[in-house]
Amino acid sequence: MPFNNGDYILIDYIVKVKEDARVIDTTIEEEAKKAGIYEEGKVYGPELVIIGEDWILKSAEEEIKKMNVGEEKTFEIPPEKAFGQRDPSKIRVVSIRDLQRRNIRPKINDIINFDGKPAIVKRIGSGRVILDFNHPLAGKTLVYTVKVIKKIEKTEDKIKELIRRRIHLIDLNKVNVTIEDSTATILLPLDLLSYSNINLALRGIIRDIERYVKEISGVKILFEATFVRETKEKPVKEEEKKEKLESEVAAEKEASTE
Repeated sequence: MPFNNGDYILIDYIVKVKEDARVIDTTIEEEAKKAGIYEEGKVYGPELVIIGEDWILKSAEEEIKKMNVGEEKTFEIPPEKAFGQRDPSKIRVVSIRDLQRRNIRPKINDIINFDGKPAIVKRIGSGRVILDFNHPLAGKTLVYTVKVIKKIEKTEDKIKELIRRRIHLIDLNKVNVTIEDSTATILLPLDLLSYSNINLALRGIIRDIERYVKEISGVKILFEATFVRETKEKPVKEEEKKEKLESEVAAEKEASTE
């Protein structure tokens, strides 16, 4: 069954440039390693997409909307529906001294920030630098291979996936989400407090729930700590030991006289 706007789905994908078959993005770790684009520390795996929210190229999303859970599909996105055609007017020549005054030491194929815009250093020579302000993928046809892994139905699971989107390394088995009277209570493990930029991540989670989970009107985020303590037998005082011994001796005497 095709997907509708607002549907939560998990997808795996590989994106290639058609002109040279170069892999430029993927959610699959093995494919990233084969293509030489593997990033140490990056968490690979199915990615959350909310249909209609433009989290991926609109043209790619339109193709995915026609798919079903478990289906894999390969399709092409032409330049005009991706990052546009190359524009010769976006090629500029600047002096290397101008860049140096801005504390920029250009190298071929570097992406630099010039006048607030990203540019690729295409050529350096004779005191001049040629900068290309076109998007690196302008004029390229993209080839997507997408597999729809799962559709998220339960509100609790939607919230969990939004949490994973902000905190990639989190183990969702350690996250508990309950909903009562349209308020979501999220119980997180205490070790997350050592996560880099945890405050920003938590604010992002709250904003995401407010924006994308319309059935929720409030959220509580709690941290849980579990303590493992050794149980020790209560020490017996000498007087108690003596009383116990006397009691046992008296009981034995009474039993022997009967």
